[in-house]
Amino acid sequence: MSGLSAGDLRTQLGLIVDPDLARLAVDSYVEMQNRFLIGDWKPSELNGGALCEAISRCLYQLDTDRVSHKKSVGEVRAYLLDKKAVNPHKLKAKDRKHISEAIELAYNFRSDRGVAHISHEHDANLMDSMLIVHMGKWIFAEFLRLGWNKDRNVIAETISRLVQIDHALIHELDGVPLVLANNLTAQEEILMLLNHAADNRLSRTAIKSQAPHLSPQQVNGAISLMENKTRQIRPTQGGEIALTPNGSKRVLEEIVPKISQQP
Repeated sequence: MSGLSAGDLRTQLGLIVDPDLARLAVDSYVEMQNRFLIGDWKPSELNGGALCEAISRCLYQLDTDRVSHKKSVGEVRAYLLDKKAVNPHKLKAKDRKHISEAIELAYNFRSDRGVAHISHEHDANLMDSMLIVHMGKWIFAEFLRLGWNKDRNVIAETISRLVQIDHALIHELDGVPLVLANNLTAQEEILMLLNHAADNRLSRTAIKSQAPHLSPQQVNGAISLMENKTRQIRPTQGGEIALTPNGSKRVLEEIVPKISQQP
C-alpha cells in the first residue's frame, strides 16, 4: 500500500468506472486538498465542486452501468433518490440517500458562498473551505467504499495519504506544520509556513520552531530581505510577521510549482 500513487489509484478506479471520470475524481480531490493546505481557499472550494460533479457521475455509472459526462449534480441526485426508477438501482437505498445529500449540501454551499458566483455577502475563507474539504474527504471515501473492492483499512489509509501522493507540501503533527520539500530556500520555506497559517501570520518564535533545521540567523536574514526589499511580508502591530499579496503571489506562482517538480 505504501507504494500507491495517484496514477495507480486512477488506473484501479478506471477499471470500475469510466477512466476519464476516475481521473477527474482523483485529480480534483488531490488539488482540493493541496490548495487548502497552502491557504488558497477559493480554488480549494472550486475543486470541491468539481469533485462533487465527478463523484456524482461515477455514482450514476455504478448505479446504472451507464456512463455520462454531462449529467449535473442535481440530475444524478434526482435519479439516485427516485424509488420508482424504470431500471432497478444497483446501489442500496440508504447509501444512495446519504452520499447524494452530502454532495448536494457541499455543492450548493460552495455555490452560495461567493465562490462559484459573485456574492456581496460572502467570499472564500478558511472556515468555508474547511467545510468543503472535510465533506469532500467523506464523499470521496464513501465513493471508494461503494465502488472499490478493498478492505476498509486500505481505503482509510488511501484517503489519508492522497493529499501527499503527487507533491507533498506540508505535514501537520499534533497541530505543528512542517514543510516537507527539501529544495526550498529559507525565504521560500517561511513564505510556505505563513501561507499555511490560518490568518497568514506567525511570530518569529513560531517560525523558528516550525522550521527547526533553519538557523536563527537564516530566519532573521530571510525575514529582513522579504520585509525590506521585496515586501513579501510585513510586521504587525502585535510583533508578528504577516504575509502580503506579494508573498502570496510568490507562493502560488513560484514555490508550489517548484515543489511539484521535485522528484
